[in-house]
Amino acid sequence: MGIPQIGTCGAEPLAYGSSRREVVELRHQSTPSLVPRGRALFWEGEHQAQKIKIVKGVVRAVHLLENGNRQILTFFWPGYVVMPTHSSCQRITAEAVTNCWVQRSAASGICQQNEPCGAHQVLVDTLALVATRNQKSSVARIAEFLLRIRSHLPNDPKRPLALSLLLPRADIADHLGTSIETVCRTLAEFKMKGLIDLPNRKTIRYLNLQGLLQIAGD
Repeated sequence: MGIPQIGTCGAEPLAYGSSRREVVELRHQSTPSLVPRGRALFWEGEHQAQKIKIVKGVVRAVHLLENGNRQILTFFWPGYVVMPTHSSCQRITAEAVTNCWVQRSAASGICQQNEPCGAHQVLVDTLALVATRNQKSSVARIAEFLLRIRSHLPNDPKRPLALSLLLPRADIADHLGTSIETVCRTLAEFKMKGLIDLPNRKTIRYLNLQGLLQIAGD
């Protein structure tokens, strides 16, 4: 799996006032590292004072409920920067949905006033999700979700006009507050109606965007 090359490894003069150790640490931070699928980038309640840029792959923001279930609050896509929080510890667990390449950079334990806070980033998506749950049926939420993630999905190199559906059905269900059976049944109905095509479980073609928009608005 290739990743974007950031920086070089050749000999470079040290920056003025920087020790060799500081330069080595800076280069290490600027080099994307692999987080295997299913591995946590950080845990809820953990002190985490780094900015984490998603270079490749998808990360889910998870909150563990008292009954042991999980709520997926949002997904972080390539290009997204996960910020530390204003508080001393993280309010979510960040897990790799796919194999992910991430780039970590140093940040203070508390966000600066002119920088977004990690907790606020998740809160914005969570409030939008709550509003959608209260106003729309499960079918409408699934249609709206498919439209929302479309721009983030990479092309499938083996199938023309198809995209790689990176998210498992269980993740979609946990995010939208429905069951995996409802997600699978709704996707099958969308396929039968000619709205989408599903060549396999990890691939999707969008065939009728207007039809999905109409359902999402219900």
